[in-house]
Amino acid sequence: MSAVVRALPVLVALPFLAAPSPAYAATEISCRAAGNAHFLPGVQMTVQSQHVTYRGTQQDCIDHSALGITAVRFSAEFEGVDLACVDRDFARGTGTATLQWQLGKAKPTSTADVAIEDTTANRVTMWGVVREGVFEGRRFRGAFDTSLLGGAGRCEAGALFGGVRSAPFEGSFSID
Repeated sequence: MSAVVRALPVLVALPFLAAPSPAYAATEISCRAAGNAHFLPGVQMTVQSQHVTYRGTQQDCIDHSALGITAVRFSAEFEGVDLACVDRDFARGTGTATLQWQLGKAKPTSTADVAIEDTTANRVTMWGVVREGVFEGRRFRGAFDTSLLGGAGRCEAGALFGGVRSAPFEGSFSID
């Protein structure tokens, strides 16, 4: 058998062996988030532009990156978010999220440019990219429930007294 005939199966298979595999983003870290959301000037019955601030408390993380991160404090700020008590499908906007990590005794931070992708009833979904700090260049995805609209007409009742200015939130986010 000639050398060409023996090498033929390898030559035919070579393009398949060298072909790149499809890219996918593995989750680097996933974390819980909870705290209080603040709304200025206050959510009322009619749509109004709000400055929305999320201030979280320290919550647990599952670190797939092997960095050793155990917890995070999530916070975010958004300007010009249109909100109202009676409109249950609203609010898109862009802002900045700050993630203060717990890494042993150190507390490094990351900053992400984020956008509110969807808001339906009490649930807000956000996405963005970490622009600075730990996980720089990675994708941020989160979903948070805010009790702004829940509980026996909470929003509508608060609107009578200058609007709802704060409400608890909880949810989770991941960085891929």
